Amino acid sequence: MELKKMNLKDYEKYIVGTIKEYASEKVEAGTWPADEATKLAEEEYSRLLPDGLDTKENYFYTFNVEQNIIGYLWLAKNKVNPEDAFIYDFAVEPEFQNKGFGTQAMGEIFIAAKALGFKKIGLHVFGKNERAIHVYNKLGFIPTDITMSRDL
Repeated sequence: MELKKMNLKDYEKYIVGTIKEYASEKVEAGTWPADEATKLAEEEYSRLLPDGLDTKENYFYTFNVEQNIIGYLWLAKNKVNPEDAFIYDFAVEPEFQNKGFGTQAMGEIFIAAKALGFKKIGLHVFGKNERAIHVYNKLGFIPTDITMSRDL
């Protein structure tokens, strides 16, 4: 597996898919209404990435196996603690999941983040994503904040 800096063509493909997926996850989590989710996701991404791929202190990568992109990563400098990195998005294409690529990719991410000068790395995971939570726990991530809700 190879971690490569994302080029503009791959970014344009990535951003469309990730906005759609983020909107869907927010609806599934019950935090956004379905009829507003895409618009809210687009607004959030525009706010976080005003210059797209060239937004300062944001780093985009692809994971490649035999010249095929199998996943994507968006890493950024933490706005509160500049020695920390935050993973805004990490995805492995469905056909490559459950084959160890996610764990291997995270190892590459750790190396890249350290090379950028970061001392710590954080991420967010949706509560229903048990597979990701399992992988992150296995890799040494620990919960720092937990938001919970219930229907009334």
